[in-house]
Amino acid sequence: MVALLVEQDLQAPIQHAHTVAGVGPGRRLGGTALSTPAPQAGIIPRVAGLLCPVLVGRDGEIDALTAGLNAAAAGGGSTTVVLGEAGVGKSRLLRELRALCAERAVPAMVGRAVDTAAAVPFRPLAEVLMAACRARGPVDDPDVAPFRTALARLVPDGSVPAPAEEVSPLHVAEGFLRVVRSRAGDGGCAAVLLDDLHWADPETLAVLEYLADNIAEEPVMIVVSARPDLETDAVRDLIALADRRAADLIELSRLGREQTAEMVRGCLGDEAVPAEVLEVVADRADGLPFFVEELLTGLASDGGLAREGGRWVARHGERVRPPVTFAESVRRRLAGLGSRVRDVLVDAALLGRRIDPELLATLGVADRQELDDVVRAGIERALLAVDEGAVRFRHALTRDALIGDLLPGERASRARRALDALRTARPALPGDLAETAADLAEAAGDRAEAAALLLDVSRRALARGGLTSAESALRRAARLAEGTAVHLDVTEALVETVGLTGHTEEAFPLGEVLLARLAAAPDADPHGTRRAAVHVALARAAVACTDWPLATAHLDRARAGAPDPVLTARVDALTAVVALGEYRFDDAERLAGVAVAAAERAGAPDLLCESLLVHGRCARIRDLALAERAFDRARTVARDAGLAHREARCLAELGTVDVYGSGGTERLREAAELASACGSSETEAVAEQHLAIAAWRVADADTMQMHAEAALRIARRYRLGLLLPAALILLGCAHAYRGDHAAMEAAVSEAEPLLGDDVTQRVALHAHTRAVCALTHDDLTTAAVELGLAAGIARSRRTAAIPMVAVEVLLRVVDGAEPAPLTAQMRRMGYDIHPLLSAVLLAADAVGSGRAGAAGPAAALMDRALHAMAGNGFLRAVTARLVAPRAAADGWGEPARWLADALAVFTARRLPEPAAACRRLLRDLGERPLRARPCSDLTVREREVLGLVAEGLPNRAIGERLYLSPRTVEKHVERLLAKTGSVNRAQLATYALRAAPDT
Repeated sequence: MVALLVEQDLQAPIQHAHTVAGVGPGRRLGGTALSTPAPQAGIIPRVAGLLCPVLVGRDGEIDALTAGLNAAAAGGGSTTVVLGEAGVGKSRLLRELRALCAERAVPAMVGRAVDTAAAVPFRPLAEVLMAACRARGPVDDPDVAPFRTALARLVPDGSVPAPAEEVSPLHVAEGFLRVVRSRAGDGGCAAVLLDDLHWADPETLAVLEYLADNIAEEPVMIVVSARPDLETDAVRDLIALADRRAADLIELSRLGREQTAEMVRGCLGDEAVPAEVLEVVADRADGLPFFVEELLTGLASDGGLAREGGRWVARHGERVRPPVTFAESVRRRLAGLGSRVRDVLVDAALLGRRIDPELLATLGVADRQELDDVVRAGIERALLAVDEGAVRFRHALTRDALIGDLLPGERASRARRALDALRTARPALPGDLAETAADLAEAAGDRAEAAALLLDVSRRALARGGLTSAESALRRAARLAEGTAVHLDVTEALVETVGLTGHTEEAFPLGEVLLARLAAAPDADPHGTRRAAVHVALARAAVACTDWPLATAHLDRARAGAPDPVLTARVDALTAVVALGEYRFDDAERLAGVAVAAAERAGAPDLLCESLLVHGRCARIRDLALAERAFDRARTVARDAGLAHREARCLAELGTVDVYGSGGTERLREAAELASACGSSETEAVAEQHLAIAAWRVADADTMQMHAEAALRIARRYRLGLLLPAALILLGCAHAYRGDHAAMEAAVSEAEPLLGDDVTQRVALHAHTRAVCALTHDDLTTAAVELGLAAGIARSRRTAAIPMVAVEVLLRVVDGAEPAPLTAQMRRMGYDIHPLLSAVLLAADAVGSGRAGAAGPAAALMDRALHAMAGNGFLRAVTARLVAPRAAADGWGEPARWLADALAVFTARRLPEPAAACRRLLRDLGERPLRARPCSDLTVREREVLGLVAEGLPNRAIGERLYLSPRTVEKHVERLLAKTGSVNRAQLATYALRAAPDT
């Protein structure tokens, strides 16, 4: 066991691998349970430490340190101060920097200050010098020679006598700088990393101040770490360096809940981590990575977390033991307090993390004056802290440590007294008191009462849309309820909840067990209503994984045993979802209408919301405005009823209207965040997929890939049926936009066997991946074949609108087919509801009009088409490249201008084959494509901005595409104008054309 102590919590510096993240703690979603007492003697069994192999949430900090390293290599040294409380990850950040130095052949010399009774002058610097000598032998550099006597005070040198008197820190500082500079490696610089300088001696700080003021033109980077919570002279001096701009400042903050979950998954090496483990670690670790790793290691050591069948399972994941050294630090701080203060703190700990003086006084724990004295003493000993006006235990683990030291009998009797008093004082158990009561009941040994209380906690969480909290409470309740009268009730609620959270692989076996138990207990379900409800829950789980036949089977059984009108309406609503999934739109719309009417009569907001969502999805096929009204009403119902998971789904569906209409993504982003917060994994995946689709609309391959991969991770983790191949196809689309055939085929090949009978995704596979990839290589033959396959499916089976299918019509019309019947068929199919698809059909109409001799109308139609495609430069360029030769042959429009615009887009996107085709067609028209020597010093970001300027996008649209502010885009454009010698945006676009390689 590594002995580690946190100052004020562990009373010594942390020297342990841990991961940090740069945001504050998130809101509390779930409950806590009273800890299992730590053994008082003997050896505690341990498993190997579960350490996180990756650094979570520190991209900005790593970028800043990387920039400092780059500057040092170019001769511009710097000093950076990293501040953060104990356990937040300062040392880990420095280790990451050291690894980066190793990759770049940059020597990284490390020193550390320590907490000693008598400070040793220059200790951290002496460690650095000794490391330098160990690595490359004694320093034999003429520049260092004048300072060897001063440095002999730090590192004895047999060739010079140690100074008889005190040496000047300035002499030491200059000598130290010259030594470090002499050690610069192949990477062109050297790095000095000084850890725990909150304990630094005054001499070291004086040297550091000199260095910070004198390395601006040296190939040296200095990074120091310290803890701001210790009010030492050293910390004040370090902050003063940053205040006067002699050093950069990085302040590390705690992990948020999502980042804690990411770290837990990293530690366990598995995406599928039990919800209750995520909850308890988030609640207990307080965002400190050291606690995350120690808690997981403790759970694994105690058997509360185990690996079974290739995955992690929680046996009693809610019961945690504080790290031994932390518990010992709490005992030391308690030792200086009287027994009465300790007793009051223990009673307060039994009632939760927050200290409620009114409740404690009501329960007779202590009077207000005594409580005030206890609180002051607890704050002085760093056991308690004031947070936003409320007094709390400084860490959740502080509370666990207090309770853990009670003997089992004492803990049970204290918990029973507290529970009885709590029920008398607050019989309704408002707020978090229901969880507190459940903790007390379990500690008192009453498993049935604890399970019943946790069942109530879960129902409250579900009522407000907290799916993760509900699932965590129910899993704990299920373990406690085994063999008690509430077991059936708990299992029934758990089946419903895991179906809602997307844990479909667990819902079905659990549901079958529950159905068997209900069938074996006729008194528990005399009319079959409970079994019908279970079938509804299982049907919902089947819908989540898009298994329509399985969903139908459960719905049929639910309908046969569902005399309750609300339950019948739920069956209708889910049957409508199945019909929609099977593309039986008329059936879906009829059933959705029946369900809406039944929900309105029953006054059931959850059912009404679900029914309105189905109604809106049906309407979206033909009328976006009608769909938006249905979704908006559903959102109002969900918000008024406090149904967060339903509101998240409403926002996701409203976001799809935006994607098909304005192209905005704000509501989709809000949906993804809300779904993640409340644990609705299916909705989060849907939102991420539609964010990827929104990026497709503007041909943004990078953003599309980011959201497709996010959706893919969720779909894989929870086995979400067709959402998995859909995400793979979107990922393939992103690769196709770049012309990366190998990556596109890898994604598509994995997706294709999983599609089953989903015709929409099969159409997308052909049209949006393989056809698009062929077009990026100007392979019109392959594109025509793939688009023909997609169009054939779309014409024979009703599907959702897939915009690239319209390009099949355009290719046929350009080759001589009559446009009218082809475009009319597409419009009858409802495909013109999509603006981009409609625009391609307009281009096909333009070709037909031009062929018929109507030059003016043809040009007007083409202008309308290209204008409608303004947001998707790739599709606009493809359309121009296809239509221009036909227009030139028939004598209408501005084919040369269209080709020049298309050439600029293809060049900016680095697609050489279609660019070469445009250049060849321009020469055929007698035009001479201009070219110029490309500017070689453009950054990657400047090239991205240049490409979007070439597409004709304004600054605001470029900012939205690249996630930059309009002001930042303006600065990039200004630099591009200067670097390219252009005087306006038009010339910049021309520059992009001229700079294209001749292919």
